[in-house]
Amino acid sequence: MQNSFLFIRHGQTDWNVQKRKQGHTDIPLNATGIEQAQNATERLSFHRFDRIITSPLSRALNTATIINKSYNKPLNIEPLLIERYFGELEGKTEQELIKKGINPGKENSSDNPKGAEPWDEVKKRSYKIITQWLERYPHEKILFVGHGAFFRALYEETINGYYYPHNAIPYLFSKKDKVWELEKIE
Repeated sequence: MQNSFLFIRHGQTDWNVQKRKQGHTDIPLNATGIEQAQNATERLSFHRFDRIITSPLSRALNTATIINKSYNKPLNIEPLLIERYFGELEGKTEQELIKKGINPGKENSSDNPKGAEPWDEVKKRSYKIITQWLERYPHEKILFVGHGAFFRALYEETINGYYYPHNAIPYLFSKKDKVWELEKIE
């Protein structure tokens, strides 16, 4: 299995600008998001990768497609790379969440909104699906294209902390001496 992989959160959407929980709601990239995905292509030029695995939601799939125009790598759609389902909070703004007593962006097991995918399950799913793809292609460097809460869950599961990923900024996860590290690629 590879000891490193790349991960990029999708480009910006209008709901990102409005600070709304997107979850499984399929919101497309806006003009800024398209430009961010194009800029990510340049940032990735110094990092070799052999395959792209993307969430099926259009904001991630379109980010992956834009990046892949420059690289022409195999592109796989992975349903389990989808964003966390936020239940009753999908479509709600940060202000609406704060009024409900929920700290936006800081998902954890004590912040499980009604109908939402439990945070511990998101963490398990994130690590499991990344590991499965790394084991399936042990000699390939993989670029995963996904979502913010998925990234935060993966970070918490591998590095045990909190990190907020910016839109369309690539990150390198690498494992050294059984410890995962994160590098932002700028």
